[in-house]
Amino acid sequence: MKVAIVGAGIGGLALAQGLAKAGVDVAVYERDPSPQHRKQGYRIHISNVGEQALAETLPDAVRRRVIATATHPGDLVAGFDAQLNTQFEQVFPVAGPDAVTSVDRYAFRRALMTGLDDVLQFGRQFSSYAETDEGVEIAFADGSSATADVLVGADGVGSRVRSQLVPSQDVRDIGVRCIYGKVPLTSAVRSLAPEAFLRGFCFVGDGAGLGTAFGPVMFREPPAEYGDYLMAVLTGTNAVLGASDEELFAMSPGDLWALVQRLVGDWHPSVRALLDAGEPEAAFPITLRTCITVPTWSSSRVTMLGDAVHPMTPAAGAGANTALWDAARLTRALTSEEDLATYQKDVVANGQAIVTESLHNAERLFNVSIPV
Repeated sequence: MKVAIVGAGIGGLALAQGLAKAGVDVAVYERDPSPQHRKQGYRIHISNVGEQALAETLPDAVRRRVIATATHPGDLVAGFDAQLNTQFEQVFPVAGPDAVTSVDRYAFRRALMTGLDDVLQFGRQFSSYAETDEGVEIAFADGSSATADVLVGADGVGSRVRSQLVPSQDVRDIGVRCIYGKVPLTSAVRSLAPEAFLRGFCFVGDGAGLGTAFGPVMFREPPAEYGDYLMAVLTGTNAVLGASDEELFAMSPGDLWALVQRLVGDWHPSVRALLDAGEPEAAFPITLRTCITVPTWSSSRVTMLGDAVHPMTPAAGAGANTALWDAARLTRALTSEEDLATYQKDVVANGQAIVTESLHNAERLFNVSIPV
């Protein structure tokens, strides 16, 4: 059997590792020209679900690389108002030395690529597919083509595989925009940061729809390109941010970061000082999208995983972990006598529960109403 995966994101790479470990002929086609090309975010929370999926799919050498490049585990999730008065906090037991509880997205993807040099093909933008009696014919934007027995869409919220497989699927803009940024953890920044911000994920909100999330990224083994940092993500609607999409997505990184600094100008001095120490060139905006109902489909040769099938908001902290769960579940399906219909039934049921939780959390966290 030959499996073609469209998309070298977290779910697609985990699936490729699981299939390669089982001896399956697999190819991953990624539209980006290189692993360094894309800006998607910085810190990712890894839950027990994600960690179990990694243990199931990854060869030992790759799993050891993921552990080595992960961040030191934290023990806190907390919320504050704009003047840093505590609204809630939850303390967790400190994880063991080999636990993976959070990762830097770039370092994580690079670790997941370990040993896949002959599998990964960059600069291959998927265009369309056609099912035949023999398998699946795959067409790319540059005019090239490939064939496989099974095609997996792992190409994210804007999935082109999904647009052909389930053209009626409704993916909604929830009206919230995020501006991502990084604050290098220099000695000066460590001294001025509130202790909680260095212990785990913290959210600061003004109660009127503007919020900033902070997450520490302190590496066991940092990538060559950069060291420890504090992820900072400003969230709000266009009205709260005071900028239309046309304005927001046309801004330079420096202008985006200046907007962040201006919007929190009357917040606690420690928050302002942290953002003043950020890297302006690291800022970029994204739109938060979600499905309401996870789609069903019928194909014995084409399937999907991750955001391609169940895009969700980050409000449940489960997007990456659900994609990893999908990858482990699909690995089992493709390396056994099981048919894809059983996998698809399971991924829809599991994904729907998490999408619904994410929707409810997003309404509370971002102070928005999402019609269903």
